[in-house]
Amino acid sequence: MRLIGLTTNSIEINMENIKTFIEEFLEAEAETTHSMRQPNLDQYNNALQKMNHYCVESLYNTFGLVPLQVLDDQEYYEKWSTKKYPNPRHLYKISRYEDKIYGSVYVAYVSEKNPDDEIFLYGVCIFVTEIKGGLKIIKKYSFGDSMRIKDKFEAGVGLNDISFETLGKPVAIERYKEPKDDEDAMEHYLMDV
Repeated sequence: MRLIGLTTNSIEINMENIKTFIEEFLEAEAETTHSMRQPNLDQYNNALQKMNHYCVESLYNTFGLVPLQVLDDQEYYEKWSTKKYPNPRHLYKISRYEDKIYGSVYVAYVSEKNPDDEIFLYGVCIFVTEIKGGLKIIKKYSFGDSMRIKDKFEAGVGLNDISFETLGKPVAIERYKEPKDDEDAMEHYLMDV
């Protein structure tokens, strides 16, 4: 199911649609990461543009991937040529909130980039809502601070008029996979937030 540009007139927005939208974004991020490792600027920049389309403009190029003007050294591409395709981030949990400005807002908790299937850790969370008739990622937070203390989400980027403080209590929560190798993340995962 392709949800980019989804309008509320075409399909009801529910947790399953949000989950699909997030999974498609995470796959686009993995594809962009893979394209960055190939000696093809157009392919990479096009993949990044597709990934950015899932976000509001203030979140463009904020997931550690930025537009490139020139290719890297050949050694860089040779190094990555033996590596496997990157894994999309793990999706752990989605919480739905009702916000006075944006209506239904969904907060998805995901792993760091390119996770393996042996270690399960939180990485970031993203806020998703409907903007101008389509689903968009409107905010992103990192789990932890600059001192590597991972007990809360900090360094929020994106729209300024929404945050954890403005959301209140969730009205629905779906849990998918436990971040079992991260004690702070497991504590948060089990909370009704």
